[in-house]
Amino acid sequence: MDTSAPSARDLLVRTLTSAFQVSPDDVTGDAGLIDLGLDSLAVVELIDQLSAQLDRDLPDDALHPAMTVDEAVAVLEEADEADGADEADAG
Repeated sequence: MDTSAPSARDLLVRTLTSAFQVSPDDVTGDAGLIDLGLDSLAVVELIDQLSAQLDRDLPDDALHPAMTVDEAVAVLEEADEADGADEADAG
């Protein structure tokens, strides 16, 4: 049984499809968030949703509508790596 956390890409795809009714087939690496129907207000909601799922605060400007899915995944991975480094420093 795999108990590992979902990848940043899986988390983003799952959130886009469940909270924003984006078709999983449309969530490709080079698709822009705005192309998926997310305006600036929706991106703020996406950040809030991801923050809640990751159990950490992402900056309000972490993502923006002009970003591609791949760019958004990179931001989430960097946030995850930074969080892991903070936990290691605290330990």
